[in-house]
Amino acid sequence: MTEPDASPRRRAARLHGIVLLVLVGGSLLAPDTLDTWADTRDAGWARTAARAWAGPVGGVSRALSLDAPLRFIEDRWDDLSDGQARPPAGPAVKPTTDAPATTGGATASEPTSALSGLSTSEAPSPSEAPSPSEAPSPPDAPLASEPPRTTGAPPTTRAPRTADVSQPLRILAVGDSLMLDLQYGLERVLDPRADVMVEGRGALGFGFTVPHWDWSDDVLTDYDRLVADVRPDVVVVMIGANEFEGYAIEGDDLVPGGRRWTEVLAQRTDDAIAHWRADGAHVYWWTTPRMRDARFLTDDLNAVWTDAATAWGAGVTMIDSMAILGDADGAYREVLTDDSGADVPLRKDHGVHFHEVGADLLARQLEDRLVRDGWVEPGS
Repeated sequence: MTEPDASPRRRAARLHGIVLLVLVGGSLLAPDTLDTWADTRDAGWARTAARAWAGPVGGVSRALSLDAPLRFIEDRWDDLSDGQARPPAGPAVKPTTDAPATTGGATASEPTSALSGLSTSEAPSPSEAPSPSEAPSPPDAPLASEPPRTTGAPPTTRAPRTADVSQPLRILAVGDSLMLDLQYGLERVLDPRADVMVEGRGALGFGFTVPHWDWSDDVLTDYDRLVADVRPDVVVVMIGANEFEGYAIEGDDLVPGGRRWTEVLAQRTDDAIAHWRADGAHVYWWTTPRMRDARFLTDDLNAVWTDAATAWGAGVTMIDSMAILGDADGAYREVLTDDSGADVPLRKDHGVHFHEVGADLLARQLEDRLVRDGWVEPGS
């Protein structure tokens, strides 16, 4: 006689038991992931409930070392990754003469059809920090824990050398999904030049206040590897789309525009600059462009970036993205009008990222700045 099938209620109970077992088991084996999950819940009851689960479960896991297997795997993976990265070689050797070297063979990229009739020339805007004179750091200088403070107006930026075919300008592009759009523009505009090399490393979903990555073990370590591998002369930065989610960092709720939000951003900005400049690179940092949605407090965010640039003085130059993307008053705009009178879309439908034209115009803006500062010769 065969045993009758389990009732629907018993099958549901078994399923619930399996789900609960997986939930508890996963939480005990990966408490750090559990903490990140809790910190990224919506502020309010959802985050409170998630923390009420994550705190005790994580405490038990760490007390019993149940997370040891996962940590062992992560450590071994880090060891393998470290073995593949080249050690930093110190600042590149650059001419010390004031006159830039003569370049040879550099070719400017041809404007794409989308850029026809559009101009990227700009006068320095009031929000653009004056570009300071830069000297490479000593080869054995440690990462600065405090940026050098400057007084008075910084001097004009002057590149330590002018790139040519034999020594091209190495550019490392970092940031979030804004940089993902922009780095393709950099490649379209600058890759055809024989005197420039671009390495784009924008990251989807990334942000200085996004807790999915450990700041020291993941972010800063990755920056060290990038600098060691690329050895950039220039690091270009655009970031900010994900800094307004109100996540929590180390148990602190980060209210966009609030005191703790500003403090965390300021400290991490300083950390990032110190790592980007470890090999003597100059940093060009675009302001975060204004968005259509007013919840993006880009003015508050840009105040953090600008304060950091001012503190670093000779190491960092701000570039005003809204000099290209904004209207005559620097406000958000969807389109611009070309010489034929046609409207050309700059921003994508959600009002955050860029169409190709917007990205290419920002890339032209950087190229103009690099020419002005003596890094590259004007295109012909």
